[in-house]
Amino acid sequence: MLAIHNGQYQYLLGSVSANMFPLSHIPLFSLLSMTVILSAKISMVNSHGCESFDNVRSEVIETNDRQSSEKLDGCIERKKLHDKTIVSAYFRNQKIPKLGKESVRYLVKLKTISFWGCNVETVEAGAFKGVPQLKNVQISFSNLKKIRMGVFNPIETLELLRIHDNRIDTIDDQAFANLTSLKKIYAGNNALSYWHSNWFRNSTNLQTMDFHNNKIRTLPRRAFATLPKLKRINLDWNEISAIESEAFRGLKKLQYLGLGNNRLTVIHESVFPSNIQISTLLINANYLNYLSGELLNKVSVLEVFLDYNPWKCPCLKEIYAWIHSTNGALRVYDGCGSNHVPVCANRKSLLQCSENVDEELSRRYLGVFANLTKPLASGCVRTD
Repeated sequence: MLAIHNGQYQYLLGSVSANMFPLSHIPLFSLLSMTVILSAKISMVNSHGCESFDNVRSEVIETNDRQSSEKLDGCIERKKLHDKTIVSAYFRNQKIPKLGKESVRYLVKLKTISFWGCNVETVEAGAFKGVPQLKNVQISFSNLKKIRMGVFNPIETLELLRIHDNRIDTIDDQAFANLTSLKKIYAGNNALSYWHSNWFRNSTNLQTMDFHNNKIRTLPRRAFATLPKLKRINLDWNEISAIESEAFRGLKKLQYLGLGNNRLTVIHESVFPSNIQISTLLINANYLNYLSGELLNKVSVLEVFLDYNPWKCPCLKEIYAWIHSTNGALRVYDGCGSNHVPVCANRKSLLQCSENVDEELSRRYLGVFANLTKPLASGCVRTD
C-alpha cells in the first residue's frame, strides 16, 4: 500500500494523471486506505498540543471592548472563540493542570492572558505560539513547580510576568533569557532556594523583580550585573545568610532594595559598588550587629528600615549619624512599633563600635522578644 505523507496528496494525483493511469483503475480499497491515512495525518496535526482545556470557562475581551464568557476545550485559538478577535483572556478558578504545547495559539491581537487559581502544575515549552502582541502573562495561585526553558522565551513582546503564589523550586538556566521587552517579574511566595544570574541573560530592560517569601539562601557574585536598568529588587522574607562580593555590581541607583526578614549577620562593603544610591533600603529583622564604616561610605539612602536587629548600641549610633548625613529618614514597619523593646544591646565594656559578629549578644537581645507581655505582630522580628 502506498504511504502518503502530509502535503503530498496533490503530488500523488498529478503523478497518477501524468502516467495515464485513470483513477477508475485504482482499487477502491486503495483509495479508501489513502483517504484514511491522509485523514489520520490531518487529524493528528490539528489536535497537536491542543488538549489542555477540558470544559473550562474564560472571560474574554474583544478588540471592540465587548466582554463575554466562553467555554473551551482543547486550546484557546480564534476558531474556538467563534472567530472573535480578542485582546484579553482570563481563566479564574478553573481546573487546568497542564498547559501543553500550543495551548495558546494564533491570537494575533492578544495582549493579556491570566490563569489565576487554576491548579496549573506544568507548563511545557512552546505553550504560547503565534501571539505577536502578548505583553502580560499571569500563572498565579497554582501548583507550578518548575519553569522550563522555552516557555516564555518565544514571547518577544512580554513586558509583565506574574508567576507568584505557586510552588516553584526549580528554574531552568536562561528560562527568562532574551526577553528584551520584559520590564517586571513577580515571583514571590514560592519555594526557590537559590539564585542564578543567567536566568535573565540578555533581558536587559528588566526594571522590577519581586522574589519575596522564597527560600533563597545566598546571593552570588554579580547576581544582577546583566540588568543595568533594574530599579526595584524585593528579596524580603527569604533565608539569605550570605551575600557574595560584588553581588550588586552594575547597579548605580535603586528605588527599592528589600533584604528584610532574612538571616544576615553581616553585609560586607564589597557587595555594593561605590556611590550606589538607594531610595528605600530594608534590612530590618535580620541578625545584624553593625554596618561597617566602609559600607556606610559607599551607600546613600533616602529611607531605611533597621528595626529589630541585635545592633550594638555604639554601632547603631554610627548608623544614625550616617542616615542624618545623607538626609535620609528612619522608618519602622506599620504595626511593628513598640515602646517595650530595646533598639540595641551592649556590653558594659563596649564604648565604641566593634565591627565583628557577637553571637552571644544577639542571643540576649532576641531572647527579650520571647518574654514580652504584649508580643509584636507576626513578622516584625526574626527569632528562629
